Amino acid sequence: MTHQRTFNFPVALLIGQASRLLAALRDSLAGPAVLKRLKAGFDAGLDTQIQLVQKGGTDQKTAGGVLAGLTQEEAEAYTEMERLMSDARRSAALVFSTGDPRLHLEFTVGVADQPHDLDHELEYANTIVKGCQTYADQLAEHGWTADDTTALDGYITTLEGDPALRDTAGDKKKRITSTRNSGANDLYQMCHSVQNAARLAYPLTQAGKIAGTIENRARFLLDEFPPHNGSPGAVPAPGPGPATTPPAK
Repeated sequence: MTHQRTFNFPVALLIGQASRLLAALRDSLAGPAVLKRLKAGFDAGLDTQIQLVQKGGTDQKTAGGVLAGLTQEEAEAYTEMERLMSDARRSAALVFSTGDPRLHLEFTVGVADQPHDLDHELEYANTIVKGCQTYADQLAEHGWTADDTTALDGYITTLEGDPALRDTAGDKKKRITSTRNSGANDLYQMCHSVQNAARLAYPLTQAGKIAGTIENRARFLLDEFPPHNGSPGAVPAPGPGPATTPPAK
């Protein structure tokens, strides 16, 4: 199902501003006070989500729902697994002609309309590994090596972990969506989380009292993003409360 975007400015702008927020998080001066308010590994998850949205396409598998429950190592393994799966399919397309059933059966080409939760992605990845082993010589003629197959298999092992844990109710909620809009929405929400943490770390009341407050607020785009009228779901920076009228006597 195609999800509607929760913002009405270009995805390219979102990616650019998210990258600036990531740089601010990783800045040795501005970042620590904000990072400590976020979940461990949040910056790695934001980095991965930016990369996934950048890839785009209606069949893009975004990891917004999965990354929140993964360690940094697992998040990186997921990203690399998806990259190698894509590369293996592309290599197989050079070996087999369009319409050859082996592309679908052994390299899972054409599964865009199938489920893409973590367990299914691992199932597709395992199928591709077997295909790579079966047609190793043919794939090697187009640049795919045995080392690539080994690397893909290793990332699968990292993500598989304990099957019993993946079947828990919490893990069932970790869904990988299949549209760029959904991935962009996840990225937009992550940007809000960063800015909310920054707003708490560098309150406007500290301006002029604590050195660097204004500069750090600017690093986290608190007066710049989201753009004015750019999103019906935007969370504005806090300002003065509404004026009050004394009650009539």
